[in-house]
Amino acid sequence: MKKVTSTLTALFLCLYLSAQVGALDPTFNPAPAGTPGYVINNIVPANSDYGQAIGTHNDGRIVVATYTTDEYMTIVRYLPDGSLDASFGTGGIVHLREDAGAQNNAVPFAITVLSDNSILVAGFSYDATRDFALLKLQPNGTPDAGFGTGGWVLTPIGSGHDEARAITVQSDGKIIVAGFSHNGTNNDFAVVRYDANGNPDGGFGTGGIVTTAISGNDQATGVVVQQDGKIIAGGTSNIGANGNYTAVRYNTDGTLDNGYGTSGIAIIDIANGGVAGSNDESNAIALQPDGKLVMTGESKAVAVTNNDIATVRLTTTGIPDASFNGDGDNDGIIIFDFAPGTVNSDEDGRSIALQSDGKIIIGGSLEPISADFRLLLLRYNANGSLDAATFDGDGIVTADLGTDEEFGYAVKLYGNRIYLAGGTGPGAPSDFLVAAFQNDGTPLPLVLSNFYAQKQSNKVVLLWQTSSEENVKQFVIERSSDGKTYKAIGQVAAAGNSITAKNYSFADQSPILSGNNYYRLLMQDIDGKQSYSKTLIVKFGGESGSSLQVFPNPVKDMLQVQLPQGMNGSIGLQIIDMNGRVIRRNNLASDGNALNTSIDVSTLGKGVYILKAQAGSITVISRFTKN
Repeated sequence: MKKVTSTLTALFLCLYLSAQVGALDPTFNPAPAGTPGYVINNIVPANSDYGQAIGTHNDGRIVVATYTTDEYMTIVRYLPDGSLDASFGTGGIVHLREDAGAQNNAVPFAITVLSDNSILVAGFSYDATRDFALLKLQPNGTPDAGFGTGGWVLTPIGSGHDEARAITVQSDGKIIVAGFSHNGTNNDFAVVRYDANGNPDGGFGTGGIVTTAISGNDQATGVVVQQDGKIIAGGTSNIGANGNYTAVRYNTDGTLDNGYGTSGIAIIDIANGGVAGSNDESNAIALQPDGKLVMTGESKAVAVTNNDIATVRLTTTGIPDASFNGDGDNDGIIIFDFAPGTVNSDEDGRSIALQSDGKIIIGGSLEPISADFRLLLLRYNANGSLDAATFDGDGIVTADLGTDEEFGYAVKLYGNRIYLAGGTGPGAPSDFLVAAFQNDGTPLPLVLSNFYAQKQSNKVVLLWQTSSEENVKQFVIERSSDGKTYKAIGQVAAAGNSITAKNYSFADQSPILSGNNYYRLLMQDIDGKQSYSKTLIVKFGGESGSSLQVFPNPVKDMLQVQLPQGMNGSIGLQIIDMNGRVIRRNNLASDGNALNTSIDVSTLGKGVYILKAQAGSITVISRFTKN
């Protein structure tokens, strides 16, 4: 177990030289002027403040949504070396209210950085009652006057206090905010969808708003969007009593998805200590690339005074994932108790970060017995076991910065660092802190979920979608006439960092009309790394305009598919074996032009298969042989 103290600078340097995973990174806020590995600031003099949410720009700058006791929307931006970014706000700090003259207090809870480096912040603003508050800042920290009213959107929902706690952005730019709304008696889950300009989306719920009453006081603290556009809000139901982890999945129109949990709602009652009835509270959720949902927070067993960290993974149908069984229980729930016992240590899981290797990082705080709170990081393997092999020998890192107490609230991966934002305490004023830990894993990389082409008269439009991006610089489009020698014909800038689906397109205005066009994407990262997509083949001349064509046939690895004109909207592709079983599915979007895509069939067994494409009432079928 590692304990890092702020006075041992020499130890920091030693740890750094050995690149010890989990050690504080001394290149962040370095000596002699700084405290290597972390930075502590009192953002508003004489007020307490602490970081509640964290994001990063493509160039590594760090933005933190910060609570201050004077209750302003406070956002702080640091350079990668840990110094305040003077180009942002006033000396690196934005501190404002929606209407300072009316004393509309405001508190931020969530933050995200868009591909153009603008920033969205969600929380609440209020006079007598609290409303959902959404604030958009330009890259320099000034409110975006083209968004809402002077950069602000306030949304009253229920009859009492409404608070936004989480934010995400869809691939089409629509903004989703989740939290809770008071119905006159209790709080309900509340989800609001806005268009890119901050207007409520009339195609979602009622006027862009959906509320869900579950059991007693319900509070959503996280929100994610699946690749198919469905939305999951996660948090706690019956909070304050016998609280339970709860996830609710909505269809794209805001209706409950009956294929998830029970009628769209998954409730997980954690039997901490083997006894039902523990009081559980989920603080964060994250969506894996395979569609499984990870939740973390705290669980207090019956007759036990302190909290443990409970981390749960749900399948795509909303039930606990039995393969997440690091403690051997096969129940999809992992309990972390630093010092088991009736009167034990206190642990608090506040946030989740996912690595590209499937490992899961939990950020929060730990109070050992008869000791002060300190920062805590846990790293789990994909099966739920602590990563003892590569993360500090036991999968657990604690950091005591020597400020009496430290609390971790928000974790974020960037490059080879793990950032944990929070605050010191419990005295007044408490101060805001950001710590940077060394890491050997990387955040979720670029995941190219779709790549296809549309033939439009004498041009070819290439379309592709990513389900996640991390530090991606650009896509270079390459074309060949023989599939061997390629030439760059254009480039498209990437979003850079994203955990939601992003759509891209490029038009080749002068394709080869007398033969085959081979297309591929060269995907380049900011750090110089690059990789290639699969190859598409687009044929001009001689093809039928009404049939589904596949080539080569027989096929060994990559099947090229050419869909006819006239198939509009969402096109479902299915590969069906000779027993009638659907063994592969994919979805594409079309505007009715002929469409080309490719399917990797290398893992299929040898034999004959049916390829079926359906859009509305139009269905086309072809057969192919796998060698």
